[in-house]
Amino acid sequence: MVRGVPDDALRRALDDLPHLMLRRGDDHYLLGPPALGPAVAAVPGVAAGMSRPFPPGESLRVAQREAAWAATHAAESGRGLVTYGDDTTGRWLPEDPATLTALVEYVLGKVLAYDEAHNSYLLASVRTWLEHNRHMREAATALHIHPNTLAYRLRRFSELSGRDLDSSAAFAEVWLAIRAARQLGLHN
Repeated sequence: MVRGVPDDALRRALDDLPHLMLRRGDDHYLLGPPALGPAVAAVPGVAAGMSRPFPPGESLRVAQREAAWAATHAAESGRGLVTYGDDTTGRWLPEDPATLTALVEYVLGKVLAYDEAHNSYLLASVRTWLEHNRHMREAATALHIHPNTLAYRLRRFSELSGRDLDSSAAFAEVWLAIRAARQLGLHN
């Protein structure tokens, strides 16, 4: 799935590569060989997500969800291309939705409720900060906010969740809960 580029720029990038392209709204769905990935990633301003390879005859629904998740992750992280499955954190999470839901509620429940009630971005801010390896300035830039605003959001997250993000144990617990929330579709 490709977001953020005009049709003609995408067509030029893929000119010599075999592919099938479908446009839905502002999104472009591409079907083709893995070589499409680097060609798409080279387009300026792109946010693209690539699913795992799938066998012929299989439903495209899973591949579509994977590519959409990866494209959202690309846009949030500022990367041109993200391939679903590159983040191996998910292998440590159980597949049982009830167990994932319990983890999310236990670790992030108060933060999710606060974000919902106050239209705030505490969880998105913490996730972006973690994805930028806890570099305050880079994460603030990705969020389009001042570093002091991000620092406030991190403190507020810690207050609500009861997790000190300077602690390795809390860091790991929060990261896994964020991944579980994303896996459940509760948070992009």
